[in-house]
Amino acid sequence: METSADKKPPRLRFIDLARAVAILLMLEGHFVQLTLSDEWRVKGLGCYDLWLHARGLAAPMFFTVTGLIFSYLLCGAPSDQAFFKIKRVRHGLVRAVELFFWGYMLQFNPGILTGEISIHPESWALTFHVLQCIACALLTMMAVYGLLRRFGVMALVPSFLMLGFSLFLVDQVFENYEPYWPPSAPVILQNFIKGPGSHFSIVPWLGFSLYGAAIGALVRHHQQSKGGIINPLPFLIIGLLLARLGWHWDNLIAHGFLGALGHDEATRETVFFFHGRFGEILVGIGLLICFDKWVKWNTTWLETIGRSTFPIYVIHVVALYGGIFGIGINDLLTRSLNPWQSAFGALIFMAAFGLMAQYVTPFKKWCQSMWEKRKTGA
Repeated sequence: METSADKKPPRLRFIDLARAVAILLMLEGHFVQLTLSDEWRVKGLGCYDLWLHARGLAAPMFFTVTGLIFSYLLCGAPSDQAFFKIKRVRHGLVRAVELFFWGYMLQFNPGILTGEISIHPESWALTFHVLQCIACALLTMMAVYGLLRRFGVMALVPSFLMLGFSLFLVDQVFENYEPYWPPSAPVILQNFIKGPGSHFSIVPWLGFSLYGAAIGALVRHHQQSKGGIINPLPFLIIGLLLARLGWHWDNLIAHGFLGALGHDEATRETVFFFHGRFGEILVGIGLLICFDKWVKWNTTWLETIGRSTFPIYVIHVVALYGGIFGIGINDLLTRSLNPWQSAFGALIFMAAFGLMAQYVTPFKKWCQSMWEKRKTGA
């Protein structure tokens, strides 16, 4: 029998819309990055610089929104319920395993199996990428929630924020640490933190998910205590401040932190995109909350895309980069299109996955019904 803890929480439209925006930004960015010819990749060219900045927002937004939605769902369980009996915890553990599996599975294809893996196994097959990082984010959020959930939102929110900020600081150290870390660990473990295949390592990318988790906990607390639609003003005000000042703030903090650790000012390197990007994400979330509050258009089709980010990500890697099968769009169009062709192709690419998303849930329900019939012998 389903308990109150297992009841499905109400969906917030702005969260699904934010997930949809994040995945569509990723699809567009990956397609254009793959297909745009070198002659148009000119820094200083207005349109290219604008696109490059927008492309850089996709990954931080994807990680932040993932943390937001998972924390929002996780924080809906009663604090007195046994941890491993919480439905969201059980689902989170299963999803983390799925993410690790698909994250590494997508990096294997016939070309790697027959060639490169035998010579340089660390170059791609063991890369730590988006799905693996999100799996670590889910496990980290569940660990923090399991330890502090009885203390409520006043413990969860600052803990998520402090952990996220700590990863920003650690990233400054690793930026100035030449060898891989941990030094003597296997490559597959080094890639989690700083290794030859650390494309989206937990430092600093997990920090965006933890910041998102803090937002999710606050949203859940607001909904449970006050109900109604979330006020967009805090998101917009804090977001605009960070979007404007976060880059400078990060640089100052990084230099101060590295100086305290004794790094030479003349040679130190800093990473200062973290809070500026987070500010832009907050502005985007605030605008989507405004949209949710005042615009009553039927956006079911867009929300459906936001609920299907996992299958969209997996299939887009197969289609675009030849994951698993070794044959993809990259074999035909790599750096070969002009801006108009690349933009048109990106629109078609996004539309195809938007259409596919509309059939993901019906297909899953059909598979479940067929499985139930098979089990019962009907």
